[in-house]
Amino acid sequence: MSPIDNQGRIRTQALALIRQDDRILVERCRDDVKDEWFHRLLGGTVEFGERSADTVRRELLEELGTEVDVGRLEATIENIFTFEGAPGHEICLVYECSLRDERLYGLDEWRAEEMTPDGPLTHEIAWKPVDSFRSDGEILYPDELVGLLSV
Repeated sequence: MSPIDNQGRIRTQALALIRQDDRILVERCRDDVKDEWFHRLLGGTVEFGERSADTVRRELLEELGTEVDVGRLEATIENIFTFEGAPGHEICLVYECSLRDERLYGLDEWRAEEMTPDGPLTHEIAWKPVDSFRSDGEILYPDELVGLLSV
């Protein structure tokens, strides 16, 4: 699904902040218009009538094929951005989470396949050090997230 709502509406996103020591679990994404690779927390759009914590559970089950334990709400971030040349506006609810499948903590990076109505969608998943977004030039969106992360 595109991160842009083409109807000009604000979307509510529920995102999972999953930590392992000094690293966080992210998805690698691409904006072809900007010619830019970036990272984003896993999660997705809250559906009407769905609680945001349930969105995180549903999205990670769809994206990674695993269940998560959802903890406290860590942050609410308003994100106004451009993706693939189109404007976007979202409210991101960031939850502290943990993976129930302990094996995933032992991987550095992997590809996870999600079945969507449009066919399979591959997610490039990785554990990235928080410092890589501060000093190594790696990009993490929304921008405000980097400032909220503490090791």
